[in-house]
Amino acid sequence: MKIAVCLKQVPDMESKFKIVEDKKIDESQIAFKINDFDNYAVEAALQLKEKFGGEVVIVTCGPERAAKDIRQAFAMGADWGIHVNDPAVEAGDNFVVASTLQKAIESIGGVDLVLTGVQAEDDQAAVTGVMLADLMGWPHCTNVKKLEVNGAALTVNRELEGGLNEVIEMSAPAVLTVQSGINEPRYPTLPGIMKAKKKRLDVKKAADIGASAASKTDFIKMFFPVSDHKAEILQGDAATVAAKLVEKLKNEAKVI
Repeated sequence: MKIAVCLKQVPDMESKFKIVEDKKIDESQIAFKINDFDNYAVEAALQLKEKFGGEVVIVTCGPERAAKDIRQAFAMGADWGIHVNDPAVEAGDNFVVASTLQKAIESIGGVDLVLTGVQAEDDQAAVTGVMLADLMGWPHCTNVKKLEVNGAALTVNRELEGGLNEVIEMSAPAVLTVQSGINEPRYPTLPGIMKAKKKRLDVKKAADIGASAASKTDFIKMFFPVSDHKAEILQGDAATVAAKLVEKLKNEAKVI
């Protein structure tokens, strides 16, 4: 099997964010890492490779620093990758990213399966994988928790709300967005880390792969939400506090 895994580098969510000029993030204090959901997609691809043979190709859109996390996927066992490092793509929306990933995957040739994380930790949009499938004209399934492959036949368990599972049968080639819990991602080994340094990584501009798309959305402004509500601690003994509470519920909150 030839499997493409779409990987995104995201900020560590424990990092402190500072917004600059309403549209940009000051990255000086931010640590970056592989999107957690994408780790599960990489592991799922590696398990399929170990079972059926073939190769795992990592495909990423992102700045130069994203190469570090592509190499981490190499250290886990991925074979080679494509890194689209282009400011025009970085400035675009999810549609631009999906369009670029489509062209990058098509340039590989002969891909049987595309795996992505179910969503990115930073924007949590959960739309790139679905857009990618539509652009490629392939069937897709989201929130995948279990995957069985029998030739071109796929049996997929997807997670629904309320702890329910839906079982779907579909045919490859297909795009699947992988949910956490499908597996336990492996840690890179020292030999794997050493080998990763020598694995092939093709760095491309969007024009190199024929990718060109205009954003479907306009980014207006970024800001931290401001709460209009505040907590108030009522002082006094139980009877006094109860009376104050009833008065506020009647006259301020107007709920009784």
